[in-house]
Amino acid sequence: MQLRGKTLQLLTRYTDEPGRQSIDMDSELDALELDSLAMFEIVYELEESFAVELDELALAEMKTVGDLVAHIERELAEKD
Repeated sequence: MQLRGKTLQLLTRYTDEPGRQSIDMDSELDALELDSLAMFEIVYELEESFAVELDELALAEMKTVGDLVAHIERELAEKD
């Protein structure tokens, strides 16, 4: 599965509440109201799926879903 699709799928799974707007690349991570356990599980799944390691400090600075995806894309590019 592609990075964007996997990321959106995970975030949707952990924020699956009736009436919540759909999640896209411009969605703000804070607005998703993910607790620390959910965020840990999302990060873990992304790391395992794409064989990257996400830095906690970098994660704390990310504002949108797009920021998260862009960070992982950079990690993948550095591996090549």
